[in-house]
Parts: sequence; C-alpha cells; structure tokens
Amino acid sequence: MKLEQIRQAIEVYNAGSINRAAQGLYLAQSSLSASIKSLERELGHDIFIRTPSGISLTDFGAEFIAHGREILRHMDAIEQSACI
Repeated sequence: MKLEQIRQAIEVYNAGSINRAAQGLYLAQSSLSASIKSLERELGHDIFIRTPSGISLTDFGAEFIAHGREILRHMDAIEQSACI
C-alpha cells in the first residue's frame, strides 16, 4: 500500500465517484480505477461498492477511510515539523 493510494481512495470517497475524483486528481479514470482495485486486492477487501450512480463505502471501507485520514493528518504534522 502506498500513501498515494490512500490519498486517492479518500479523494474518491470525497468526490462520490471515481470519475469525479480522477478529474480532480488530473488522472485518467482508468488509471485511478486500476490503482484503487490494486489497493483492494492487496488489502483483501473492497473499499467501495460501485454502482452506476456512484460509490458507497463497505464496512471495511469506512474503517479504511477513517484510518487513512488519520495517516494523512500525521503525515501533514511530520511535514510541518520538517519545515520548522
């Protein structure tokens, strides 16, 4: 799992769809979708339930997003400390 994949998954959740997240991240939808699928395979659990109208979180996905946000907060704190 890469930090960028955590960021991407959170962006997909925030955007409500892989397509909108890809636009916001300036990525091809297929690349973002492949990255998320790779992450899900690595973790052995789906993060998102995909539907024609968008995405929703699985139970595991809700935990993943919560932990992912904490990881990003810690990373931001480390980066802020490094700038001092």
